[in-house]
Amino acid sequence: MKALKHIAGILLATIGAGFVLGCIDVLLDRNSEIQGWGVAAMFIVFALLPLAGAVALLRRRVTELPPARCPTCGGGERAAAGVLKRAYNFWLMHFAGWLFASLWGASREQQVRCIQCDTLYFTETRGTRTAGIMVWVLILLVLLEAIAELFEK
Repeated sequence: MKALKHIAGILLATIGAGFVLGCIDVLLDRNSEIQGWGVAAMFIVFALLPLAGAVALLRRRVTELPPARCPTCGGGERAAAGVLKRAYNFWLMHFAGWLFASLWGASREQQVRCIQCDTLYFTETRGTRTAGIMVWVLILLVLLEAIAELFEK
């Protein structure tokens, strides 16, 4: 059930983000025949409501992280590892752009150090989960754009 809520939240966020971008496009188009109140109504119904639903479905998944225990001693106390690790990927930057590469790097698990036994291990944080959701929303928006281009021809 958690996986379905997560998938539904990502899909709602993608739909909401798509309509936000569409409303911005209509507002910036000088030749648009849609009046301002019509764009505002579409923005509220088709953009804000799906985004609010996505927040409601994803809030618990992002904020309630399971306690990550040390794999060696089982201790729950941890600190930042202090090890500088690059999450830069040349191929992602080259083929997908800086936005996707940045979100991908931010969505990777972070390395922490157990306070009791000094073991280094990887764990998720709120930031890594949020960036992971944003990566999937960006991927789905790009796929929807590619499908729209394919059917437009």
